[in-house]
Amino acid sequence: MISVVVPVYNVEQYLGECLESILASTYRDFELLLVDDGSTDGSGNMCDAVAASDERVRVIHQSNAGVAVSRNVALEAATGEYICFVDADDVVAPDMLQRLHDALSQRGEQCDFAMGRAVAFGDEEPLIPLQSASPVPSVNYYSQEQYMSYLFRGNQFGYPVVWAKLFKREFIGSERFKSIAAEDIEWLTRLCVGMRQAIVVEQPLYGYRVRSGSMTHDQDGVNDTIVERLDTFLMCLNDLPKHDTRYRSWCLLYTYKMMLNTRYRARKTTFAAGVNQRVASIFGQTVEELKNCQLPWMVKRALIMFYRLPWLYTVLYSAYAWYYEKRNG
Repeated sequence: MISVVVPVYNVEQYLGECLESILASTYRDFELLLVDDGSTDGSGNMCDAVAASDERVRVIHQSNAGVAVSRNVALEAATGEYICFVDADDVVAPDMLQRLHDALSQRGEQCDFAMGRAVAFGDEEPLIPLQSASPVPSVNYYSQEQYMSYLFRGNQFGYPVVWAKLFKREFIGSERFKSIAAEDIEWLTRLCVGMRQAIVVEQPLYGYRVRSGSMTHDQDGVNDTIVERLDTFLMCLNDLPKHDTRYRSWCLLYTYKMMLNTRYRARKTTFAAGVNQRVASIFGQTVEELKNCQLPWMVKRALIMFYRLPWLYTVLYSAYAWYYEKRNG
């Protein structure tokens, strides 16, 4: 059985569409765990109404504690041998659970989780139909090294998240989410230190909503969460064993890119002083390892130079942004 976990907090406008998509799944052997995280709108009542009409749905009400705690509560309550996370304002394809479950079942003991493609849509945009392009989509496999490269170096999957994936319960074990910004990548980093393989189902299976106004205290794209992510990336580095020098090098590169970018974006906001302080602290803790890591020496010199000369990074980044906008405008 699959346990589908949905943290719910003040998403009354979108929750119905999300739950409808899950309950329409062609794979029927699942339980749906809804964790109402102290919602102040009608979300909690909607959860109760759905549970009253479908015995597969269980609702847990709690005081507001955040998405990490909500997921952890659901993990403790889950009874399935597989775990799937869905955000309450997103939707899933009717065959997502079936495709991912079949992929994991066919691979036996060699893979720890399966993932599908995801498509973005906005509040005012029609959702790209989440339907099969072919009766049997192609399937690819990621080794631990390939997936770690995805986590820290980026590829076509975009930012690392826990949705659009199906995890074996035994793979998750006792690992739980921390109440931090970007909790997904830190949790995945800890998990994937011990992974074998991951399966990629080459089919759009998940639709994630890009909501206007979903971030708080936004100033030129900077907010409290963006700032706090800097500490999360340092935590990811600390999650990696010292002997995993290649993975640590990739994580350092990712961390420094985020440091430089966040400092640039925050330079004219009220977050500037806090960001500068955090960046300086992380630089002090990591610069010696950066100097001796496996990244090319030119990359290392450039990262250190951009840290020490913020004006140079600003000039080059602004020139790139201008060129990109002109080219794609």
